[in-house]
Formats: sequence, C-alpha cells, structure tokens
Amino acid sequence: MAMLPALVTSMVLASTPALRYSSEFRAETFLRTPNLTEREDRRVIEDVVLTPRGQVILYTPRMELKAILEPQLLIRRTVTQPTTEVLTFLFLRGEFQATRGLKLWAMESLTYGYFPFEDFRVPANNTEGDPRYLDASKYAYSESMVGFDFTGLRRTYIGVAGGLVYNGLLDPPTVPRPTSDRVTPAQVSPELRAQAFHSVTRRLVLGGEVYARDVSFSTDGHLSVVQATPLAQYQFTPLINGRLQLGAAVGESRPQKVFPDPLPDESILMPIGEASLQTPVPVGYHWPVKARLAVRYTSFVNAYSTAFFPRVEGSFALQWKGRRKAQLDLELSVAQAMTDGVHERDGDERVSLKFQWPLTRSSAVVASGRLLRLREFLIENDPIYKWFMGVGLVIRQENGRL
Repeated sequence: MAMLPALVTSMVLASTPALRYSSEFRAETFLRTPNLTEREDRRVIEDVVLTPRGQVILYTPRMELKAILEPQLLIRRTVTQPTTEVLTFLFLRGEFQATRGLKLWAMESLTYGYFPFEDFRVPANNTEGDPRYLDASKYAYSESMVGFDFTGLRRTYIGVAGGLVYNGLLDPPTVPRPTSDRVTPAQVSPELRAQAFHSVTRRLVLGGEVYARDVSFSTDGHLSVVQATPLAQYQFTPLINGRLQLGAAVGESRPQKVFPDPLPDESILMPIGEASLQTPVPVGYHWPVKARLAVRYTSFVNAYSTAFFPRVEGSFALQWKGRRKAQLDLELSVAQAMTDGVHERDGDERVSLKFQWPLTRSSAVVASGRLLRLREFLIENDPIYKWFMGVGLVIRQENGRL
C-alpha cells in the first residue's frame, strides 16, 4: 500500500505530455552612428534595448510542439530625443513522428514591427514634399513552411520543405521611388528547399541541395531562379572538417523599371559554389577555440533595384566556448559584386565581436560591437561607415521535466 501513491504519480506523469519552459531577459545599452533613415543631427546616438524572451516545449514520444515569443523594446536616442519602438519575434513549430524514419513538421516564423537599428539597409517612406527621412518603417518578415525529414535509409538523410515567404514594409511602394528615398519593395516568394546527404564512409559525406524560389516584388519586378549544388564533406580528423559545394543557378530576372536607365531583363545561368574549412586553433595546452574559413561565389538580389547578380563573399570566424555558456565570437567578412553597370562597385566589409561571461548559473554579462563599411551606389557614391557597441545583462531561467 505504501507504494500506491508513487505508482499512481508515475502513471499520471507517463500519460501526460512532458513540458519544458524557459525565460530570458536581456537589457542592453548601445552607442552607434545614425542609420540610413535618420537625420544625422548627432554623430553618436545612444539606445536602450529591453528584450524579454519566453520558450515552451511540449512533447510526447511521437510529437513535439515548440513556441518562442521575443518582443524587443527599443528606446532610441534615449538621452536627446527618446522614441519607443517594438519589434516582435514569434516562432511556432510542430513535429510528428509518423513512422520510425519519417518526421513531418510545420513551422511559422514571424518578425513584425519597426526595423532594428542593427540593420543598415533600413528603408523609409518619405511624405510628399518632405525631403527628410522617417525615423522608422513598419516591417514584417514571415516564413510559413511545411516539410518532412526522412532517415529510413541507412546512413542517408533526405529533407524537403516548401512554403511562402514575405519580406518588406507593411505599406510597400507599388512603383519605383527615387533612390534618395531609400525605399525597398516588398517581396513575396513561394519557395522549395530540398537536401539529401549520404555517409559513404565515417569520414566522407556526399549529397546535394536544391533551392527554388519565385519572387514577386511590389514594384512589378520578378525573379524566378533554381539553385542546385552537389556537395562533398570530409572529416580529416575528429576536429577538422572540410566542405565543398559546386553547382549552378538558372532562371529569369525582370528588375523593376526605373527612369531613365532601366535595368534589362535577363536569363540567368551562372555557377555558384562554396568552400569552407572548420578547424580548432591551438591555445595553450587545450584547443577550445574553433575557426571557420569560407569562400563563396553566390547569387545576390539588391534590395533597392531588385537586380540579380553574382558576388564573391569571404568570411573568417573564431569561436571560444567555456563553462556555463561563456562564449566569445569574432567574425570578419567581405563581399564584392561581380557585375557591370550601377552595381559594379557594390560590396561591404564587416567586423563583429561578441563576448558573454556568466555571473551566476542564470545570469551573464554581454559586450558586443560591430563595424560596417558599406559600398552601394544606389545609396551613396562614397563608402558609408557604420558602427555600434554595447554592453548588457542577460538573466535566464529553465524549468520542466524530460
């Protein structure tokens, strides 16, 4: 009889879904340069960002439901001219294990509100007769996807996903605007993503990826493109991995028509590829630092002109992870357009640094900084330098049962 309460409790727990939930609060203060939509009345601007985050995971042996809600409260120009803006991120995902090797899933990811100040390609609508830039523009980015993951074949993974993506202003322009307005058209695109990998040996993986999209711009531009890239990944040692992708992009591009020099329609047939290497970096007697070097020749769509062209990108990243989520990230990246005409000088160089150090098991201090040198003819003839730096406090809590 003494074991009866314990037996009843265990039966109830076994018959109900398991639940895990976590919460996080981040408070940060930043110093930065004005972004592209603000009046440059001050060379240095101060902001305060408050970001609560909640996450819930509900799961059974065959099903998992995950929800994340993260509103970001941005108080810009805190000392001189405070304004309050809210950017909300919502993520929902459900997974169902249909059979032993087949998982079905559906996902919705939505970002809604004002552009965050970190985005230096922030568009803004101008009111008629008023030449100044607006301080912010309401914006939405949404991905609605369904798909499946199949692992029923030995050492083989197949994943397919399809859905609809929206990216742009909530009141997007319907005709091209002068480039001085810095208005980006909205994009609506059905997309299909597929990938397959097979482990030939314990070290060698072969596979391929396919990415197809049909993009309609609110200013009557249109882009249809399919990218297919076979890949090979090789593990030289347990700590060193190399990856090589080589493929092609095919399709049709019809940029928006801008007077007096409209960009021509064109057929797309271009090679694309990426080579990357991940390796540890010796530091003392241990190797806790990971390095990643990547070079890409990839397709790119200009947000303002809707032109499609190739560009070369390179990146180098270092990451150190310590105990209790201590972490240091450093990344350097460069990009250069590979085209003629108005975009031939386009490109950018970026340096970003982020450091997180735990104070207790549930709190940490965070410091970050970023420097951007942007070269885009449709924005300015000369390069634009932007930077921000900040420090903040993160408090997190996790509860639930497995």
